[in-house]
Amino acid sequence: MSDQLDDILSEKLPKGRKELLFLKTAYTIGVEALVNRSITDKLLIDSGHTFHIGTTDPQMRRIASWLLTNYEERIPNLIPKLWKRNGREDLKLAGLLIANTEGDPWSKFLGLLRKREPVEVLLEVAEEIKRSGRTIPPAEALDKWCSKSAIHHQTCMLIASLNPDTEYFELIRTAPKGGELFERIRNRALEP
Repeated sequence: MSDQLDDILSEKLPKGRKELLFLKTAYTIGVEALVNRSITDKLLIDSGHTFHIGTTDPQMRRIASWLLTNYEERIPNLIPKLWKRNGREDLKLAGLLIANTEGDPWSKFLGLLRKREPVEVLLEVAEEIKRSGRTIPPAEALDKWCSKSAIHHQTCMLIASLNPDTEYFELIRTAPKGGELFERIRNRALEP
């Protein structure tokens, strides 16, 4: 027995501008809009995302799996489009795609960063990449990214915090100050 998401994913992924509209429609399948509205409205205001639908993690994984299986050749062009549109589900999907495609996922991820990014998204994408079996880059590789900008240094600190080792101590210690969650992560990573 198929469900509504299966029905929409049985269609072809359109090209051009319709590609992102199609994915946004897929995000909304099965989401109780009225139930989640007050929660997602608050999250949307706080995060700066263009939208936050409240799509479940299993549903996002199904969409990512469908893209990886059927449209692998389009993924390199799709990831930057998703990141630029900046919907909460777009960033989640971009992270899933980065984590599960060939090549260096850490460089792909760090290459997408803008001047401001929500720490929750950065941590979620980094955790997804690590969960996919990728090793944390050596401190020397992360240090090169740190010099690009404050957000790059902060993101490298979040990546290093996933495997706190003395190799990363200086990178973690010298990262620019962040918000409450960021500082809790830093403090936990620096604990002996």
